Amino acid sequence: MRLLLLWVIILVGISACAPKNVEPTSTDAKSKTSKEFERTLTLDDVTLEQADEQGKLLWNIKAQQVSYSKDQKMATVKNPVGELYDQGKLLYKIKADQGEFEQNSKRIFLRNNIVATDPNTGLVLKGKELEWIVQQNIIVVRNSVTGDHAQLQAIAREVQVFYRQKRVEFWDKATVSSKNPVVKLQSDHIVWLWEQQLLSSNLKTKIERYQNQTVTDRGIAETADMNLKTQIATLRKNAQIALSQPPLQISSNELQWNYQKRTISSPQFITIIEREQQVTVTANQGWGDLKDNIFYLTGNVVGIGAKRQAQLNSNLLTWYIPQQSFSAEGNVVYRQIDPPFNLMGEKAVGRFENDTVVVSGGNTGTPVVTEIVPE
Repeated sequence: MRLLLLWVIILVGISACAPKNVEPTSTDAKSKTSKEFERTLTLDDVTLEQADEQGKLLWNIKAQQVSYSKDQKMATVKNPVGELYDQGKLLYKIKADQGEFEQNSKRIFLRNNIVATDPNTGLVLKGKELEWIVQQNIIVVRNSVTGDHAQLQAIAREVQVFYRQKRVEFWDKATVSSKNPVVKLQSDHIVWLWEQQLLSSNLKTKIERYQNQTVTDRGIAETADMNLKTQIATLRKNAQIALSQPPLQISSNELQWNYQKRTISSPQFITIIEREQQVTVTANQGWGDLKDNIFYLTGNVVGIGAKRQAQLNSNLLTWYIPQQSFSAEGNVVYRQIDPPFNLMGEKAVGRFENDTVVVSGGNTGTPVVTEIVPE
């Protein structure tokens, strides 16, 4: 499809492109200057437009000055301000210090002090270079890029906006931050699907939750999603979350983190380490309420207290973090090395902090079995 370029000239001032106040000193120099004059013209206060063969506007640019070749196939503009369109629909308002256009090319280049504003989504991108791929409606902003939106802020070395797919990609040391609450997602590649309000990364990712400009919780994983609507971050593959209060480190191959309600859950094998009391608990699945500091764990639960080398096994475990107390149910086995003995029953309550435990038979009438290991 051939694109039609319309050059609308508001005020015209023509000048040779040879530098002013420089006198040619030879016949060759004069000939070169004459050729430059024939090749390039400079015009002031110009409006440039490009439409497709159906006459629908593709872009409209006003410039303080434009220099273009005699055949009008190449134009260099100064202080361009304009709009980018898709079949007549306004997509972006843009401005820059300078730019380059080719009549039959499928791209526009703008440079220095780039500002691109999407009036439909409210996204504002700023950077040093902008490339507009006309027929695909793809905008690329490069070099020290910042982005601002009602829901988020972003920085990256390059940002690509795929307007028809409603997708924005942030590349190379990118950070995208939700505004309320402040949660930062950092990776070398972050994808934002703005209609779905979803951020995702398929590369190693770090997620940080802030309160009063201080990091309170931090998560890392090989891949991650962050849903801005539900305020749930899902970390996958070697996922870890470190919490300041309570002082926990949680790891699994999948962690679902509601950073607003402050809950963490995993449908897979999960490990929780309480750093101060040196208690480690593992289970097939787990769910935790970080406001009340309670964790519920199910399936092959193993709790280990490092201080006395005590171990608790059960089917279910409720762990009250601040008190370091617990209640366990189902095939409870408690083993302690110092002094050495074992307890077995259906239920148990106790404290990891001082390794005290009371085991009962539960409602089944099963007796508690005590094994004393001789020294």
